Amino acid sequence: MMFFYPGCVDLSELGTGPLAPNMKHPDGIGGLDPRKHASTEVGEKNVDLAAEAIGRKAGELLESLPKDKRSFRLKSVSPEHWWMI
Repeated sequence: MMFFYPGCVDLSELGTGPLAPNMKHPDGIGGLDPRKHASTEVGEKNVDLAAEAIGRKAGELLESLPKDKRSFRLKSVSPEHWWMI
């Protein structure tokens, strides 16, 4: 969230008490304490890693299709066809 919408994140809402980062009620937070470790830069790195993983998996799935099933038979990728991508 801090990477995409930095103005909408208010870490002070988490308070100052201890967090139990184990995805159980009442926290719902997993991993490192965001009050100490979250930043726009960390968010950007996570987005980059996720995008790379998604792209890699999309490539694998495309390669797994028979060659005649790998296209939408479009002459070009243009805005009116973006919903198909």
